[in-house]
Amino acid sequence: MVPICVSINGQPFSSAISHSNIVPDLLTKELVLMQYIAGMFKIPAFFCLLLFIPLTMLSQRTIQGKIVAASNKEPIAGSSVFITNTSYGTVTSKDGSFEITDIPPGKYDLIISSVGYETNVYSFNTDQLPLRIRVEMEVKVRELQNVVVEPSVEEGWDKWGKVFLDNFVGQTPNAKDCKIKNESSIRFRYYRKSNRLVAYSDDPIILENKALGYIIKYQLEDFEINYKVNSTSFVGYLLFEEIDKKRKGLQRRWQKNRDKAYYGSKMHFMQALYNNKLTEEGYEVRRMVRRPNLEKQRVRKIYRPGSFIRISSNGSSPSQVVPAGDSLSKDSADYYRRVLSQKDDIDTYGREILTADSLIVGQEGGFKLLYFDDYLYITYKKELEDEGYLLYYNERRAPTFQRSYIFLQNHQVVAIDANGSYFPPQELFSMSYWAWDEKVSSLLPLDYKPYAEAPDIRKKL
Repeated sequence: MVPICVSINGQPFSSAISHSNIVPDLLTKELVLMQYIAGMFKIPAFFCLLLFIPLTMLSQRTIQGKIVAASNKEPIAGSSVFITNTSYGTVTSKDGSFEITDIPPGKYDLIISSVGYETNVYSFNTDQLPLRIRVEMEVKVRELQNVVVEPSVEEGWDKWGKVFLDNFVGQTPNAKDCKIKNESSIRFRYYRKSNRLVAYSDDPIILENKALGYIIKYQLEDFEINYKVNSTSFVGYLLFEEIDKKRKGLQRRWQKNRDKAYYGSKMHFMQALYNNKLTEEGYEVRRMVRRPNLEKQRVRKIYRPGSFIRISSNGSSPSQVVPAGDSLSKDSADYYRRVLSQKDDIDTYGREILTADSLIVGQEGGFKLLYFDDYLYITYKKELEDEGYLLYYNERRAPTFQRSYIFLQNHQVVAIDANGSYFPPQELFSMSYWAWDEKVSSLLPLDYKPYAEAPDIRKKL
């Protein structure tokens, strides 16, 4: 559905969707679930589906419709209508009409956007096709709440462009071959008090990805870097377009790069989980429990090199204030320094390798429901880490298998469908390798099918 990137302490996040008002007696159970899921996102429901007519005499998987302004019912020409995270899309004609045909089987979000209007989303299943819809677009009202409550500084690309590229496009090898074609449309607002950076754009961001052979139109709904907690979050809707398909040399290069981006990705993992093929696809999943390092917290309170502490030789003697180092033996001081050099948290890993059956807690229609406590420690064992990942985290070691962590932010069930989408996307946080790799430069369409089997690095070791 919605591509999400969540990042904590250098790791990724995103969100946003509006839902639709639909004639109630035409809803199926599965569509009800989709609309419920869509309603969990943060954009209010400005999308109004006024006409829902199954054209039973037609066999093709088609969506037709008309886009008009809610205020005066006039058609809106040039609106973008596309199925997010795919290459299926179009623009409305002069009379506001559109048609998308030959939609592959699956569950998708139809995105309707136009400059000056709220972005609207309609979740659908191809079992309901063909459809004819009418959408009334509400004028966009920019949220001024943060501006009123907290003063901010509006700045441009020269100040924040590189920061945006690093966190949105990424710092992977693919990112080096990406270029944003309309940088001037992206604006930034910095909130000094809360130490946050927000980016926004009225126009879709046009990204040329020469590494994977796509032009990506990204409708950015939200982007924020929170420097206080060292987290990055962004959300939006993507339309993929192929770059020149006729150049065979480039096609072979793109096929190789796309397969590399696909295998080991979060989308690949979710598909393997959905199909109960974690081991076959190269994944090893264990539980991980993270607890605070209580000894480090204790030492931090009583020992700070260069500071002073209050000591007493016995219960009756008056206390004295002396340099911290003077009150400790060398062994004690060395111990405290060792403890302070440890991580703030202690991670404990389960011995048992988890199966999909132990993680999937139920099924609703075409969705499988994922739930787990604490963290999942996920290792992809068919490929090694990229050297760029080690450089980014300043890790001076040889590459090993790709390892990522995920956890549920609000301990809610996550619904997964067969194409690897999961909902609500802002519930699932990623850390480590996926945090670095899962940026826009590595994204693929939901209907992507690999050209070759995954190479298995274990056969070369």
